[in-house]
Amino acid sequence: MAEERNVADGRDVSLTIPARPDYLVLARLALSAVCRLTPLSAEEVADLKLAITEAANDFVDDGRSLDDESRVNFNFRLLDDRLLMELDGPSSPVAQMEQELSRAIIDATVDECAFGDQHTRLVKYLAHAG
Repeated sequence: MAEERNVADGRDVSLTIPARPDYLVLARLALSAVCRLTPLSAEEVADLKLAITEAANDFVDDGRSLDDESRVNFNFRLLDDRLLMELDGPSSPVAQMEQELSRAIIDATVDECAFGDQHTRLVKYLAHAG
C-alpha cells in the first residue's frame, strides 16, 4: 500500500510490497513518480530505477512461498537538494559475487550509499538550474 504525505522540508512517499521480485515494478513506478518532481534527466531516472532494483535484491527472494508474509519497505524522500531512498526488509540469500555486482552498479548510479543489516540508504543529489 502506498502512502504519501507532505512534510515541512520535503515530500515522503512510502511503499510496502511482498518480498518477491515480481512486485519490484511497483517500487520502480513509485520512484518514477517522485522523480517527476525533480530536475533529474530521463537517463538519471533510469539509473535510479536500476539502483533501487539492485538494492532490493538484498531483500527479495523468488524462492519465497506465496503465503510468506515478508515485506520490503521503500521510503522516498524528496528534499530541496537531494532524493533519499531507503529500503528495509528481511535478509535474503544473495551470492557474494551477485551482491558485489549489485553494489558496484548502485555505487555508479547514486551519490551516496550505505548498506546495513536489513536496511539500505541511497542518496542522489539534485542539481538546480540558476
